[in-house]
Amino acid sequence: MKNHTVVLKSRGEEFAALQQALVLFGFEAGYSAGFISTLELTFKEAFLNAVMHGNHENESLPVTVSLNAESGGNLLEVTFRDCGPGFQPDDLPDPTTPDRLHITSGRGVHLIRSYAEIADARADASGFSLTLRYVPC
Repeated sequence: MKNHTVVLKSRGEEFAALQQALVLFGFEAGYSAGFISTLELTFKEAFLNAVMHGNHENESLPVTVSLNAESGGNLLEVTFRDCGPGFQPDDLPDPTTPDRLHITSGRGVHLIRSYAEIADARADASGFSLTLRYVPC
């Protein structure tokens, strides 16, 4: 199993450091460039959600991203952890319904679900964790 954890400040500019760690991790794990691009897209959505909605852009609060690749490369689990109260993904409105198509936000989790399984969404006294599961290609 290959594991890596990145701790970032709650600001959008920190995504560059996460992206750099992701690309290195992905190439070391033998992932295709296309799969790494998919990860970058979904990581950006999950990271920005943690920064904006979880930590309310409070730079003193961390966002922790843990990557765990199964031996053999058949599964990748990634957990995004912030200090917020969290949410339940199934409670979010569907952004593709006709009454929501004009709304310009609220599509991040829908996009993530297009590429990853939401394996867990859990809040505790210290914050919220969102675990995504990918099948590398």
